[in-house]
Amino acid sequence: MSSPVSFRVSERDVYISIDAGTSPSDVKAEALQKAWQASEFSAAKLLDPQMLTQTATKYAQHYSKDSNKSIPFQVTIAEIFDAELKLQISDDSMRVTATAIVGFGGKPLTQEMIIAALREKDITSGIKRKGIEALVEHTNEAPPGAEMSVTIAKGKHPINGSNARFKPLADDARKRVLRPQLREDGTADMRDLGAQVTVDPGQPLLQKIPLSKGRPGFTVFGQELEAMDGEDRDFAPGEGTKISDDDPNVIIADRTGLPSFNGNSVQVDDVMQLNNVDVSTGHVKFKGSVIVTGNVSEGMKVTCSGDITVGGYVDSAELYADGNITVQKGCIGRLLNASETGEHDEDADDWIPEVSTKLVAGGSVWCAYAQYSFFDAQNGVHTTKQLTHCHVVTKGPLAIGGEGKAARGKLIGGTIETCDHIYCGQLGAPAGTKTRVYWSLPPADPQSVNHLNHLRSSLAKLIARAKTLQQGLERCKLLEDEAKRVQYQQKLHGELKKIKSRISTTRTSIDSVLEAFENHPTLRTMVSREVFPGILFIFKEKSLRIKEHRNGTMFLLEDKQLRVDSLL
Repeated sequence: MSSPVSFRVSERDVYISIDAGTSPSDVKAEALQKAWQASEFSAAKLLDPQMLTQTATKYAQHYSKDSNKSIPFQVTIAEIFDAELKLQISDDSMRVTATAIVGFGGKPLTQEMIIAALREKDITSGIKRKGIEALVEHTNEAPPGAEMSVTIAKGKHPINGSNARFKPLADDARKRVLRPQLREDGTADMRDLGAQVTVDPGQPLLQKIPLSKGRPGFTVFGQELEAMDGEDRDFAPGEGTKISDDDPNVIIADRTGLPSFNGNSVQVDDVMQLNNVDVSTGHVKFKGSVIVTGNVSEGMKVTCSGDITVGGYVDSAELYADGNITVQKGCIGRLLNASETGEHDEDADDWIPEVSTKLVAGGSVWCAYAQYSFFDAQNGVHTTKQLTHCHVVTKGPLAIGGEGKAARGKLIGGTIETCDHIYCGQLGAPAGTKTRVYWSLPPADPQSVNHLNHLRSSLAKLIARAKTLQQGLERCKLLEDEAKRVQYQQKLHGELKKIKSRISTTRTSIDSVLEAFENHPTLRTMVSREVFPGILFIFKEKSLRIKEHRNGTMFLLEDKQLRVDSLL
């Protein structure tokens, strides 16, 4: 027996038809719901969730009022919707995200629909076929109205080539002083620096590794993003070295001595050795490295082009080295910027101690401990025990008593200026001694800066060329010969279109470089044991003041924000 209830479609509307004369008892809501689920239109969107119940009620009312029961009852109950597709293109034209909404009984999403939508937007490059297939597959399995997003096209950022680099073929004499020997308990023995590194004439020291080419990128519109080739760098043999006769890419030693490396250069230093530096020796200025087995006394200066190694103490003296400075015992100084009354405002936020002991190094500084001392080290400062009321300026890490969670040394008072990490066991003191940490961003990569300048120069030339072409188009209007006017205009319009495309691509590349400048690495101050009140972290106009005692804590400069995190 056929059902008195049927469903039909007209364009996008689905309506229910109930045979004339059908008893209301045969078309109750449950029966209509069962018939709807069994129909081919069940995926269509009901005009109201209670539409079938409402229809049963309306039919009962119709049946009781309508004396002519020869006309079928019909009413629209649902609509058919095709699957919907939206494309979102990132501002930098490097990513296309497709968002699909599953339809209600209409046409499903197909790969052909997605490809056509991409073509309509002139998206031609970086198309992800697997992403398109996944989106179609998921939408065909999902219920009507479900929404999902997938990346279906992705550009490629340009990769700059690597600069020519240089590989040391011998140990750096400075690494000896950077690696004090470890005791059985894991602590560093600053008195035992290992065997002295020396080389003999003819020994290979430094090898050149050639540059690599850059790999250009592209946007989803097929616009090429320029990449920069690596820069070539020549050898710069230093004193006591020369280029090998057998291999022009290798520098060899030309004398016996201590090798020290500096990027594309290496030199073999002679070494000056002294028992002490005091009034009996006068100030020391030497082109090479200096080893002082004893102490550097008050008021003395040691200046050299290599490394300085002091076996004893540095007492209110000044050391200046192009390389590294190692003080196997301690650096002892005194405060110079106290008032006539002997008072000074060490608790002021912007206070910088003026001290009597100064160590300035082109490399790193190592010492057992220091108080009222100034350190300026390009590659970092390392102490075994503690820093007290010191002023440290460095582009490298500050490690006190080790690195990472193993650090056990104390950092108390003074001012630290760095663009790298800080490691210590204790930060501050129970008395609330003011300790300041000034963070700054690491310097930009020179290659990226050069690339940015090149892009900006190219952009200026392209804009100037576009202006000239535009002026040429204006002058074409004055030509009386129509054929020539049309010919010249077509030529100029074609070139202007290409120039505008290159302008757009170049601007995208500039934006990518500028964005990379802002994505600086996270800087950390890792305190393994205790943090006391009185600590002040400063980054530009932002500051973070520690007012309570804390156990092991991590302080972060991340995304240009100062924050506190747990030490995991």
